[in-house]
Amino acid sequence: MAAAALFAAAVGAWWLSAPLRSRERLYLRFAAVLLAALAASVPFGLADVTVLFLLPLAAGALMVSALAGLLPVGLAALLLVLALAGGLAALVTGLWPLALLPVVLAGLVVMAAAINSLAFMPVLAGASLLAAGLVFVEQGVRAGLMLFAAAALVGLSRSQLLRSSSSAMRPRRALP
Repeated sequence: MAAAALFAAAVGAWWLSAPLRSRERLYLRFAAVLLAALAASVPFGLADVTVLFLLPLAAGALMVSALAGLLPVGLAALLLVLALAGGLAALVTGLWPLALLPVVLAGLVVMAAAINSLAFMPVLAGASLLAAGLVFVEQGVRAGLMLFAAAALVGLSRSQLLRSSSSAMRPRRALP
């Protein structure tokens, strides 16, 4: 059931990301495809292996999507390559903390950026991403990881990170 929920969240995030700018939308949809692949690997019993490769890369893509307006393209590519390297190193060596590091860092960066802009939902999405990584340590690929990953994906699929919901942070227009 949790794999179906993650797959549905990936499809929903794909549709919800339509109004986003192209840079944000591209990375968010990339993360959605990666998490949908993780959900699709559950019925075949491959989720404990594929999570080492897919989760760090999806977390990196979610982080880059959340910060797409601030990061230059070269730095975004470097962050994705580092997340990929962590996932591949964990897959090859069997040392799961190498896959966990990009997930935890991505969750903390998303939360910090959202707190800085006073946006509430992306803070929860970053916390969900962080929780997905921590649940992986305790349970492996079970319902908790998939539901937290789905929450992070849907939470970042709306265009509100770095756009404050507080009137104190919105620019004031000059009155005539």
